[in-house]
Parts: sequence; C-alpha cells; structure tokens
Amino acid sequence: MNDIERFDNLQTTIKLNPENFQARRELIMLCLDLGFEKVALSHIKYLLKIFPNDANLYFNTGICWEKLKNYDNALYAYQKAVEIKPDDPDFLYNLALVYEIKGQIDKAMESFKKVIYYKNEDSNAFFSIGILYSKTNDHKTAIKCFKKAIEYNYSDYFAHFYLAGEYKKTGEIDFALVEYRKVLELSPDYSWAYFNIAQIYWELNRMDDAVLMLKKTIEKNPKDAEAYKLIAQILIKQGHLDEATEILTKALDDIQNGDLYYLMAKIFELNEDFDSYKDSLELAYEHKDSLTFNVGAVKNEIKQIEKSKHEKKQA
Repeated sequence: MNDIERFDNLQTTIKLNPENFQARRELIMLCLDLGFEKVALSHIKYLLKIFPNDANLYFNTGICWEKLKNYDNALYAYQKAVEIKPDDPDFLYNLALVYEIKGQIDKAMESFKKVIYYKNEDSNAFFSIGILYSKTNDHKTAIKCFKKAIEYNYSDYFAHFYLAGEYKKTGEIDFALVEYRKVLELSPDYSWAYFNIAQIYWELNRMDDAVLMLKKTIEKNPKDAEAYKLIAQILIKQGHLDEATEILTKALDDIQNGDLYYLMAKIFELNEDFDSYKDSLELAYEHKDSLTFNVGAVKNEIKQIEKSKHEKKQA
C-alpha cells in the first residue's frame, strides 16, 4: 500500500469512527510526510480538545505552521510543547530554529544550549550555535562549535564547509583549504567548495590554480554566474581573450546576466570590435538587475560610443 492509499484508508477509518485517536495520530504523521499541513492541523485541533496537555501534538502543530511559514504560530506551538515537556531536545531544537528565523538570537542561543545540556553530543545543535556565533562575528567561538559538530558527526560536510569559512575570516587560510578539501572528500559534487577554493587562490594570486577550480565549479554547477564572472575576469587579465570569450558565450547561452554581458563587452572593446562592444553594453544595461558593475558608468559608456560614432560620421 502506498502513502496515498494509506491516507485514503485512514480518512475512511476516521469517518467511520471519529474517536479512533490512533488513526488520527497516524494520519497526522502521514500528512506531515506528504505535505498536507492544513489537513494535519485539522486533526491536531480535534485531538487537542481531548488531550490538551499532549506535548507531541503541540510539537507537530509547530512543524505544520513552520512548513506553512507562519512563524508566529509555530513559535507559540513549540513554546507550548517545551512548557509541557522542557527536557525534550527535539522540541528545544525546533523552538531555537524558529527563534533564529525571527531574529531572536539570544533566545535561539539559549534553546540550542539547552539541547546540548540534555543531549550533549548533538552535532546539529553545535552546528547551529556555530552559525549564531558567526552571525555575531565571534569567529573564534564559531570555530570551536563547528569543530565540536564535526567531532560528533565527521561526515557533516556542511560543518566542514562553515568551519573553512570561519578559518578564512580569521586569516587561517591553510586551515580553510584543508577543510574545503575535506568537504570535497565527503561530497565531491559540492560546487561551492570548489568556488571558495578558487577565491582563495585568486586572492593569493595563484591564477592558474584559481582557473582550474572555477572550471570544476562550472562542471558541477553550470548555472553558477559568479564562477563564470570570476574566471572571465582572470582570463581577461591574463590576456586569454579567446578562452574568455568561449566561456562567456557558453554561459550566456543559459544565463542572462548583466555582469557577464559587461565582461563580454570589455573583450569586444579590447578587440576593437566597437559594434559588438556597444551591443553587449546595451544587453548588460538591459539586465541591470544582475549588474554589479556601476550601472551609471555603463550607461555613460554606451553614450560615449554613440557620440564617437556620430563624430566619425560628421567628419
């Protein structure tokens, strides 16, 4: 029997016997798996009238509202669950996540720390605390938390990734590179690790190494506009205009991006192809929502080309 058949059977069972509480509980859990949050809420509401102090019902209410992005209701439900059962680490963890979403960082931190108090090897809680310390720019403490998360769950490549990011912020570049490589050992297709390694190489002026990592980034994520942008900038700086043109042409087949059009324009300018230069600048300006280069300067460049063409005609 598949999940939809189970759903229909449980609905029929409840219709025949509304007081079959176990069937309602099973249906609630199935609804959470299937994404039928509003159906789940209707059955939870029914059960809460009969079991008003059931912490699990409030917890599942919180999950429903969180999935529906109603974080005020989710917060209230999780608070009720924790009020009834204050030592449940799952309840505390979800409560902390909603506090974080709502920007209540101190309360989120307090709840995550309670998770560790009751479950002191919870890698997810250490990871989440690390994120909070990172947000408050306490990078040294964030590093300690991410290392704890890895100690209890070495295979968590997100923890390695964020640890690498914190090492980069503290200037410990060698440690950052070690952690990014560990990310790739655990998840070889994680394109952001390749990109971040490339950025480090670029900042270290190891341009050829940066290009290799950016090519790996694009191989893993052909839609990564930032990778195309950085590799094009490096190749243009190195004078490899044909290769930069080839890469940007490939990118622009799939990604309409102002920065990429602008870089293509710069190649045409260097090649003294002024008609294509102007066309690409106009496309960059047309896609100014994704143009991080100075929009006003791009508009002035277009005007300057038009002025030069007009002056040549007059001459």
